[in-house]
Formats: sequence, structure tokens, C-alpha cells
Amino acid sequence: MFEIDEKYTVKILKWVNEHNENCPFEDPMKVGAIGGRFTYCFTPTSLGCVTIIKCACGEELNLTNVEEW
Repeated sequence: MFEIDEKYTVKILKWVNEHNENCPFEDPMKVGAIGGRFTYCFTPTSLGCVTIIKCACGEELNLTNVEEW
């Protein structure tokens, strides 16, 4: 199971709020019938988990903490 702890939740919310100022998909109703504006990608590797949040416009937030690997 993949989890996002409180520390990363704060980072995500901050990024989303900052990103909303310039994102062409600021209105979630403009992205698909059921939303889906943000994709949460978890890629497990032998060293740790790569975690990236992607907006439908193409911008990404990389939450991977390689210092913990």
C-alpha cells in the first residue's frame, strides 16, 4: 500500500495552491467527466519509492526523498 504522510500532504496542498495560479485547468470541471486532474504515481524501486504528482496540464511535483534511501 502506498501512503502519503502529513509532511507530504502539506507540500502537495501548497504546490496545488501555487500551481492553480497559472494552470489552464484551474477549474476541475474542465478536466474529464469524473475529474482526474491530478495523477498520483508511485513507482517502487529496489532503493525506495518514487512519488510524483502530475497535473493534467503536464506540471509535476516530485516528492521522492532520495535522502531516505
